[in-house]
Amino acid sequence: MDTLLSAKKVAVSYNLEQIRTALAEVNPSYSNYLDMDTGLVLRINDTDTSADSEELRNQIMEGYGDRYRYIPGGNPAPDDEAIKTWLEAEGL
Repeated sequence: MDTLLSAKKVAVSYNLEQIRTALAEVNPSYSNYLDMDTGLVLRINDTDTSADSEELRNQIMEGYGDRYRYIPGGNPAPDDEAIKTWLEAEGL
């Protein structure tokens, strides 16, 4: 019984306002990723060459698909339907 309980994953609530903001991102210097372990969106400055930024980008790429999902920007006014569509497209 303990094994079954410890193997269960806890459901995470996604921060929908952060997802909305990421969908609206228009600055090409930034990429946004949903961290599915925390439900939060990480906004990454792609032009920052610091060691910390490189480490974070590497962490995201290593966990891409399993833990992190890319959120494409460019929607000037994402509504609830845009968020729902993105979540469904990602299988979330």
